Formats: sequence, C-alpha cells, structure tokens
Amino acid sequence: MNCYIYFKASAGKEAEVLQQEQLLQNLMRQADQQSPGLQRRPAEQDGMHTWMEIYHQVTSGFEQRLELAYAQTGLQQLQSGERHMEYFMDVNLCA
Repeated sequence: MNCYIYFKASAGKEAEVLQQEQLLQNLMRQADQQSPGLQRRPAEQDGMHTWMEIYHQVTSGFEQRLELAYAQTGLQQLQSGERHMEYFMDVNLCA
C-alpha cells in the first residue's frame, strides 16, 4: 500500500519547505528504510503551492514513525491548513 500526503504552503516559502522536506525524508529513510518522493503542482494558486509526499509500500507502524519524524521538522509552521493523508493499493488487472 502507498501513502500520499498533500498540503499547501505559501509559494514564497518554497526554499524553506524544500529544506524541511529534505530533513523529513532523511529521517524517514533512517526509520523506514525507504526513499520517499516529493512532488509539487507546477503552478501556484492564490499564492500557495500544493505539495505531495509519496511513501511506497508502507508497513505497520508507518504513521507513528512518520509522526515522530514530522515533529522533528519545521513543516508544521510552514504549511497552511491540514495535511491530508490517503492510502492507495496496487490493483492487479490480470484475469
């Protein structure tokens, strides 16, 4: 199962978001032995960028490890509004 987390942050804070996301991803690599991904929508809307963190093949306890890592970053002060977490699973289309 994959986890996708999206949030908004001021477009003017892009450098700070990137710095804190790099810290978060390094912490998650240590805790989860995986390489998270990061994406951003190409255009800002109302002065905001939408960011997407991507975690592949998450395992039991992932949310607790993520919460601990997230608390060690400054992302909470940079984001606007809530972080939205969603899970998707691969679907086999072979009959």
